[in-house]
Amino acid sequence: MLAMSIAAIVAVLPALLAAAVPASGGVRASTPAQPAFQAAIQQIVKDGVPGAIGLARNGSQEVVTATGLADVATNTPMAPGDRVRVGSITKTFVATVVLQLVAEQQLRLGDSVARWLPGLVPNGASITLRELLQHTSGIFDYAGDPGFQQTLRADPTRVWRPRELVRIGVAHPPMFPPGTSFAYSNTDYILLGLVIQAATGETVGQQLRDRIFTPLGLRHTSFPYASPALPEPFAHGYLLNQPGATGPVDITAISPSWAWAAGGIVSTAADIARFYSALLAGRLLPAPLLREMMTTVAISSGGDYGLGIISGPFPCGTVWGHTGNFPGYTNNAFATADDVHQVVVLVNADDGTIPPPLSEQQQADIEAAVLVGICGS
Repeated sequence: MLAMSIAAIVAVLPALLAAAVPASGGVRASTPAQPAFQAAIQQIVKDGVPGAIGLARNGSQEVVTATGLADVATNTPMAPGDRVRVGSITKTFVATVVLQLVAEQQLRLGDSVARWLPGLVPNGASITLRELLQHTSGIFDYAGDPGFQQTLRADPTRVWRPRELVRIGVAHPPMFPPGTSFAYSNTDYILLGLVIQAATGETVGQQLRDRIFTPLGLRHTSFPYASPALPEPFAHGYLLNQPGATGPVDITAISPSWAWAAGGIVSTAADIARFYSALLAGRLLPAPLLREMMTTVAISSGGDYGLGIISGPFPCGTVWGHTGNFPGYTNNAFATADDVHQVVVLVNADDGTIPPPLSEQQQADIEAAVLVGICGS
């Protein structure tokens, strides 16, 4: 069964936060625990997923490892440079573009949705771009609509139009008045993609390329609108534990249009790490807007959410980043606020449920890999 695992934003972070009690004085690990990290990545595969990629960095010291299979049918090994669908990690990229436009005074965080997309959202005059960025808009998540889920399961390669996705979301009553609570909603980021296009006259893909991919040299990162094909080399995505299946079910051929600005980027571990490093180092946003991005509200299930970015306390400091789930893929990318410690863990599997996207043991394996990768042993 294909389900909207992209909505499981905090599938990993709450458990990590529960286990990661800050050490006294905020002591930091001095180097990535290379053998321990490699063993943690290998354990994910030993416990039943096809393949996994891990990147851990401490300052200039970096460990990259891959294990398992990128393609079960051909027995192709997973490689460190394989591309995956990153899911909601896309949200940090899109939020960065929005904040760059704010820096250029093309947008304001206090602009209403109705200012840029008149008539599209009921009560749009009372919902701000900041509230979209922070998931405090109260707009229902279209990915949770049963009819949408049924249609996507029936035709994974169908091309969805952004306004079509918005209409599904706003057909539901608001979850709460704007700005009064937090509720993760992919509809928020579809709307932000439309705002970017309205403000610039260019596609979201072009803005991402011109503002982030090309300047940072992210040569293996792309934003396909509708193509179900990934550029080579890539890791196939698999659903686990499917009724009637004797093994992992290949779900790679799915149109990313259903996720668009909420989760459509394709990338690699190295490119994801380079993006977050540049962001946290202040290379993509002026300092005042980076502070705005890192101003958070609490997530009920654990951690905090800024403007397109998650944070939480770890033994080696506060971490910033995002989870990213997409049918067939489970991803995590976090770094400490000073950009000294960083981890990216990419897994080419989920089981098509919300939440968790994997078994308890597999999820625990990913949590362990993230923790040892960013904080060391």
